[in-house]
Amino acid sequence: MPVTPTYPGVYIEEAPSAVRTIAGVGTSIALFVGRAAQGSLEKPTLCLSYADFARAYSEDTRYGELAQSVRLFFENGGSQCWVLRIAHNAQAAVTTLKSEADSDVLKLTAKSPGLIGNTIRAAVTYSGPRPEATFNLELFRWDKDSTGALVRRDVELWTNLSMDPNSRRYAPTLVTQSSKLVKAELAGAHAAGVGYSQSGRPLDFPSAADDAAFNQVWNDARGAGTDLRISVDGGELVNVELGGIPAITGADFGARQNNLATEIEQRINAKLSPTKTVKVSFVTGPERATGSVTSLLRIESTGADVIIQPAADPAKDLTAALMLGEPQGGLEVGAWAATRPAPTGISYKALSALTTFAGETQGAISKITIDGKDVDIGSLVTVVTTPAGTGRIFVDGSSSSKNGNSDGVREKLGLIVSRFNANAAAAGVPYRAELWGLRLAFIAADGSDNVVPKISTGAGAGGTNLATSFNKNVRYASLGAGGLGSQTPGQAGDDGDPPQDTDYQAAYLIADKEIDLFNLLILAANKDKDGAPVARTGLWGPASVFAAKRRALLLVDPTDTWTNTVPATDKNVGVDAIRIGLVKANAALFYPSVVVSEGGLNATVSPSGAIAGLMARIDSSRGVWKAPAGMEADLRGVVGLSQRFSDGENGVLNPRAVNTLRVFPFGIVNWGARTLDGDDAFGSEWKYVPVRRLALYLEESLYRGMQWAVFEPNDEPLWAQIRLNVGAFMQSLFRQGAFQGRSPREAYFVKCDRDTTTQDDINRGIVNVIVGFAPLKPAEFVIIKIQQMAGQLTA
Repeated sequence: MPVTPTYPGVYIEEAPSAVRTIAGVGTSIALFVGRAAQGSLEKPTLCLSYADFARAYSEDTRYGELAQSVRLFFENGGSQCWVLRIAHNAQAAVTTLKSEADSDVLKLTAKSPGLIGNTIRAAVTYSGPRPEATFNLELFRWDKDSTGALVRRDVELWTNLSMDPNSRRYAPTLVTQSSKLVKAELAGAHAAGVGYSQSGRPLDFPSAADDAAFNQVWNDARGAGTDLRISVDGGELVNVELGGIPAITGADFGARQNNLATEIEQRINAKLSPTKTVKVSFVTGPERATGSVTSLLRIESTGADVIIQPAADPAKDLTAALMLGEPQGGLEVGAWAATRPAPTGISYKALSALTTFAGETQGAISKITIDGKDVDIGSLVTVVTTPAGTGRIFVDGSSSSKNGNSDGVREKLGLIVSRFNANAAAAGVPYRAELWGLRLAFIAADGSDNVVPKISTGAGAGGTNLATSFNKNVRYASLGAGGLGSQTPGQAGDDGDPPQDTDYQAAYLIADKEIDLFNLLILAANKDKDGAPVARTGLWGPASVFAAKRRALLLVDPTDTWTNTVPATDKNVGVDAIRIGLVKANAALFYPSVVVSEGGLNATVSPSGAIAGLMARIDSSRGVWKAPAGMEADLRGVVGLSQRFSDGENGVLNPRAVNTLRVFPFGIVNWGARTLDGDDAFGSEWKYVPVRRLALYLEESLYRGMQWAVFEPNDEPLWAQIRLNVGAFMQSLFRQGAFQGRSPREAYFVKCDRDTTTQDDINRGIVNVIVGFAPLKPAEFVIIKIQQMAGQLTA
């Protein structure tokens, strides 16, 4: 920018240059359109190798020649192509996962419409750092290995997902954007519930005792602890003092609990924002024969998460004694937890672990029974100091204090996990146990996807059965029409029918929006459900219109009924029929089909894929102005041709602009270089493929390279810059041998001045640039004249 001098000295100012380099675009980026067994129908995929294609679309050839055409493209020299899968009425497999309350919460839809979606499975676990707020989603696809055994492919694991729309790991958004297998969306009603932090230490309050006995239980439980820190709805952690609470009184047990809860609630809310308050209560179990009630302190907030952390001063910490907060052994349920999908497999509810399970005697459970098979876990009594049959599960076996350490719930759950895993295999139970916070889980290691297991617990005749506290779900949720357990079956995946004209038109609209540049268009041959080829005669015209719009060349394949030169040149079924409705200058036809070897068997494939790769190879070695034909234009990856031609037959086809593939001693080669506008009867300036492709290359390169000129002042300085930059681009091509002529003057010209742009053009915002070039045309016919020399006359 201009410098404004303010002090004596030297100033440096950068002046803009008139040089703007015009870069030539790629010339052999192919776009393949056709049917495949998998892959998106809504977005094209860029493939830089055949392996890229196989991963995205598979090598399945049941539905057409797309895979074979792309393979031939890369084998013959192609380096970059776009692939767009199309089908008619293809359906994506769907299932809807349910919550633990049996409500639809998360709909999973295969990103790849078709039968392939029916092989997708989903597993849900709660094994993250916040097991009662987040969830993990494992996705994979069943496939078969070489022995026919089922194996997991394309495995994805999405951890710590949330159903909270404000979370960075909001499941519908994260999975839909990142997964290659499915997209996820909400199903059913979706609203935040109550988030809460609940004490992991059960308090054994006497149900009928006086005030002093009630207060004794509370004071024994908290010990020396007085403080805790709390965060509500993601807010800042604040320190709350709960020491010095006056003695609690009340008319009965319920009144005393309510009064204690009110006292704690008021102290916490005094430190919180008025918009982020909590409610404090006690969750109580049934009264036991001993006259006591197991109670758990709960701190909750509607629509918000409640997080408890240890006090700022460790000496005053209350959280360890009461086991408040997940790290201390408490239970923290997120406000959106109820909208999570239920875990697959078997899981014991965390809240039941603190109420039902915690209150059991330590000899009540000594076996886990799954699908009728018992797994012995031994007596839990052996690890505790209290007498057998009277010690409670919530009492920690490592403590000999009056009330125990009270971390017995996690201790006993951990014992069950270790003992179950040690004995399950011998019992013939194909499950493994895991502990997710306070939730005991059993994961199926084998078996059917769609079987809901049965589970019970007990210790023989006198044992306690906790079966009602278990969630029982399938091993894996299945996308498609099948499915049991916590899922609502959706529609099955369907590959659909061969694409119709309207499907191709829709594909062109997608490609026009999604693909920046391509130069070669290939419509891969499709098959119907019986494996028979589908005619493409009516597709070439609209495809050529699209190709012309995008400055690309359409590669046309021969019709299956062409068995020799007669049908190929017949006015009703031959090349003339293909030319109807065609943008002939932007299309070229190659004949016959090629033969490839697949698994030891020969298969006939349309030639367009191989020709596209050949063009890419010649462009790289010789330039787009060189005809992709001749001795160096050998086809690779092919073992033969569906038909062979003699010179005489070639002489019939070539004048009609049918480019023939020939078998010579030096290989199978392309022996033609005409567009479908190259019939000798037409006299077209776009007769030859290299001339047309060079023109398209110049048009696309100049179109992109001249964008800088838009909105510039329309006068001589602009015109001079245009002449300079376009001239430099054309000169570089001249030096590469792209044009005829011995000098630049004979090879090209660039005009942009008062002669090309009148005042009326200027008034309408138009600048006209005229670029001319002298193209190189291929030597189709090399004529050698031989004559005998007459005897020399001597003087």
